[in-house]
Order: sequence, then structure tokens, then C-alpha cells
Amino acid sequence: MNKPENEFTLQLHPRLQVQVSLDIPTDTLVSLKKVAASRDMSYEALIKLYIGQGLRQDLAKSLLRGKKHESEISV
Repeated sequence: MNKPENEFTLQLHPRLQVQVSLDIPTDTLVSLKKVAASRDMSYEALIKLYIGQGLRQDLAKSLLRGKKHESEISV
């Protein structure tokens, strides 16, 4: 039996969004739609997922480079 104190609510904070137009090759869109269907999601959501993953990776690398640079300066 589930106890109320063991339950949690996921609260998402909506962020402001802007609409963009993007030209991509037709075969890429076909592939995106196939992958999205296999994940039971829309291709738009898959594109957002890919962008988010890539952005987080790049930001993490940038942060690490910045910390490395700071340590070289402080030595």
C-alpha cells in the first residue's frame, strides 16, 4: 500500500519559448520521424531532446575548460 509521504509530485517550471524555422534535409526528417515513432514520441519532441542533450554536453565541456583555465591562471 502506498503511503502519501512516499509519493512525490513532479513540478515542471515552464520557460519562455520562441518559435524557430529550420531547414533540414528530407531524408533526415524521415529518419527523425522513424526514431521518434520507435520511442513513442513526436519528432518535434525528439528534436528538442537532441538539442537539449547536445547543449548540456557542450555547456559541461565549456565549464570544464573554464575551470581548467582558471586553475592554470591561479598557479
